[in-house]
Amino acid sequence: MNPGRLKKRVTIMRYKDTPNELGNTVSRLQRHKAVYAEIRPVRGREYLEYYKDSNSLEYKITIRYVPDLLPSDVLEYHGRQFLINSIINVEEQGYIQEVMCTEKIHEKKPEAEDGV
Repeated sequence: MNPGRLKKRVTIMRYKDTPNELGNTVSRLQRHKAVYAEIRPVRGREYLEYYKDSNSLEYKITIRYVPDLLPSDVLEYHGRQFLINSIINVEEQGYIQEVMCTEKIHEKKPEAEDGV
């Protein structure tokens, strides 16, 4: 593998239980570690759900092998969050991983006005 392909700095975020000001335990995303990655879009899908338009973009993010990466982790790149769908250990070699992720973008389009 050409290491020059991994040129984007991605942060692995993990949910951790922390107490809030009332003493209750809440799960919050916290920075776990940062790695270099290659981010490639796989496909986009548009669908109509309960009268609102929504886009679902799927990405293949290639990183060096991280043994403690969990499917519940979230990858973050420049304020964008990618939810992990699956983690593939390429050729079972333990040196590179392909992480299939979904980035959801919600946009509400303006409704048509009567008489226009």
